[in-house]
Amino acid sequence: MPSGHITDWNPDRGFGFVESDGHRIFLHQRDFAKRHKIPEVGDHLQFELGKDKQDRPCAKKAVHVNDGGRFTSEAIFLLAFLLGAPICALVKLSSVISPAYLAVYALAISTSTYFTYAWDKNRARKKGQREPEQVLHLLEFLGGWPGAFIAQRHLRHKCSKVNYQIVFWLIIAVHQSVAVDYLRNWSVALRVMHAFKQFLS
Repeated sequence: MPSGHITDWNPDRGFGFVESDGHRIFLHQRDFAKRHKIPEVGDHLQFELGKDKQDRPCAKKAVHVNDGGRFTSEAIFLLAFLLGAPICALVKLSSVISPAYLAVYALAISTSTYFTYAWDKNRARKKGQREPEQVLHLLEFLGGWPGAFIAQRHLRHKCSKVNYQIVFWLIIAVHQSVAVDYLRNWSVALRVMHAFKQFLS
């Protein structure tokens, strides 16, 4: 399928133009195959070439490419599964630390991570200065990975970069491992420490 970027878009009249291989192609909002975001200048699209009633070239069955998505039921189930152990760990930890504090922190760090993704996505569209990936990973590591999980799928941001995804899922794996080990009274951590002491001795 041909691809290109929206160079002009009139939101009031619902149409604009796509630049593809040096050609300026008309696009109407009714000619989107899927509508899950408001078209904007700079959006990357794939489409089929067609002709309008005046026999002029136009874009048909247009879809956004990595530029806005939907949070599917599969993603919801996966997120619920991944949150299982951490939530149980937080419930156990609430006997030591205020439940209100834990809830506020968890919500705040995930919300901050989501909006940092959104800001970075907006800067990418405008070709502005980007947020360093280390900052995004730090927010994920500090507990904002659920917000990052939602942002990647809802905003279609950082979800197709393999190296980024490897680090992202390693961070999730660390959180899962720590949560499960805490629920088991640090059985794995204690065995590792015992083995390390024996090695030193």
